[in-house]
Amino acid sequence: MKLPFTFHKVGFLAVNAIFAITATLLEWAGTSTNMYVYASHFHSILNVPLIIIAYWIVIGHTSWVVYRKFGWIAGLLTGIIIDLPFEFLAFHLGWWTWIPSWSPAIFFNAPVANFIVYLSVSLGSILTYKYLMKHKTVIHAP
Repeated sequence: MKLPFTFHKVGFLAVNAIFAITATLLEWAGTSTNMYVYASHFHSILNVPLIIIAYWIVIGHTSWVVYRKFGWIAGLLTGIIIDLPFEFLAFHLGWWTWIPSWSPAIFFNAPVANFIVYLSVSLGSILTYKYLMKHKTVIHAP
């Protein structure tokens, strides 16, 4: 009997689950500590919009692909580079609002800490993929 899924697909789903759980918990912590608020029209889990969770997953996978093609520096900067236009759009369209905090705001009210978080997201995704690849649980990205 042939199973409808392969071990590689299960590994890929595991990576998505890791990224989604991490995103949900960190975003929930950010909203719980009143660092920012989201517009109320999003569907959410723990007050974290589903689109934000998907956004983190996309940044995680993109960071891995860029790292594989261009190396560490480009891979690490991927999250920040992807986030910059969204900070601009969010500021002007009201998707989320940063609340002044201990971290200075540098780009459309987004604090320095936000960019450190996205640097960490890229690093975490690269290390997660490297670990799972070492243990042969995820198919290589193109």
